[in-house]
Amino acid sequence: MKLLAFSVLLASGQVAFKYAAVDVKARYETVGLWAVLSWPLFAALSIYAVATAIWVWILMDTPLSKAYPFALLGAVLVPVASVLLFGEKLSFTYPIGLMLVCLGVYLCVR
Repeated sequence: MKLLAFSVLLASGQVAFKYAAVDVKARYETVGLWAVLSWPLFAALSIYAVATAIWVWILMDTPLSKAYPFALLGAVLVPVASVLLFGEKLSFTYPIGLMLVCLGVYLCVR
């Protein structure tokens, strides 16, 4: 369960960083470098901080070789979120690649 929570937080952090990038870009022309002091960026960094703490907690009793494949689940979650939240388009072959990543994670953790 910790590993799944880590994967979701990692992907959530990436989505939050995208929101932060959109926010910073929109505000950059009016406030310059002060645009990096945005709530979306603070939220993204906070999510990553929590994910890092969970990662250390996981590694206290889980071999890195068993835990690391769960970090790759972000490769599935983030593109799905990019389509749903930002309207981004994925190539026809992208889902095939994602299925191969999932298969690889499954084989690694067995």
